[in-house]
Amino acid sequence: MKKFTIPLLFIIMGWWLGGCALVTYYKVQVNGFTDPQIPGQISPGATFFVIENKEAKNPLLENEIRAKIIKLLEQQGYQIAPFEKAEYYLLFAYGIGSEQKVTVVMPDYYPYDWYWGPGFGVGSGIALGGRSYIFGGPFFSYFPAYSKTLYDRWLLLNVVDGKYYREKKGEFRTLWVGEARSTGTSSDLRTAANYLLLAEFEQFGKNTGKAVPVDISEKDLRVKALGK
Repeated sequence: MKKFTIPLLFIIMGWWLGGCALVTYYKVQVNGFTDPQIPGQISPGATFFVIENKEAKNPLLENEIRAKIIKLLEQQGYQIAPFEKAEYYLLFAYGIGSEQKVTVVMPDYYPYDWYWGPGFGVGSGIALGGRSYIFGGPFFSYFPAYSKTLYDRWLLLNVVDGKYYREKKGEFRTLWVGEARSTGTSSDLRTAANYLLLAEFEQFGKNTGKAVPVDISEKDLRVKALGK
C-alpha cells in the first residue's frame, strides 16, 4: 500500500486546490492615516458631503463610485447633508497602473510516467538515451508554466473638516486619509472599485499604523449589493 501513498496524496491535494480555485479573492492592502495634532476621531452619525471630480475623464464612472461611497457611509450610520451644512467633506480618487507582465513558475509532478526534456528528477529510473527518462517513483520538474498580465488598482479617500473649509474659504484641514491598493489580472476598474471600497470602509476613520491586508471573496454578498 505504501507505493500508492504519494500519488494518492497528490490527487487529494489537486482536488482540494481545484475546489479552492473556484472562488476568487481580491487581496487588498489598506493604509489609514490620521493627523496626531488633531484630537478625536470622526464623530459617529456625523454628516458628510461627498465631493466628485467635475473634470473626471469618465463622469459616469465618477458618479457611480460616488453613489457607492454614499451607500457605504449610510451603512455605517453616517448621514448625507448639503455642502453648506456637512460636518465633513469626503474627496476620492482612483486609478489603474500600467500593466506588468510576469512569468509564473510551477512545479509539475509525474508519478510513474515519461518525461521528455531537461529537468530535475527524484526517484528511481533508467535512462533511455538523450534527455528522455522513465521513473519508477515520483518526479518533479520546474518550468515557466505561463505568463500573465497584472494591474495595480488603487483608491484614495480623503476626509476633511467641512466647517474649517467654509470658514477658511477653501483651505483644507485633512482629518483622515485612506489608501487601498490591489494587484490582479483584472483591468476592470469598475469592478475592482467594489472590493477596494469595501476593504477601505472596514478601516474607515482609523489609523492602521501600517498596511492592513483585507481579502474579499467575489461571492461576498456585500460585493453583489454594492454592484447594483
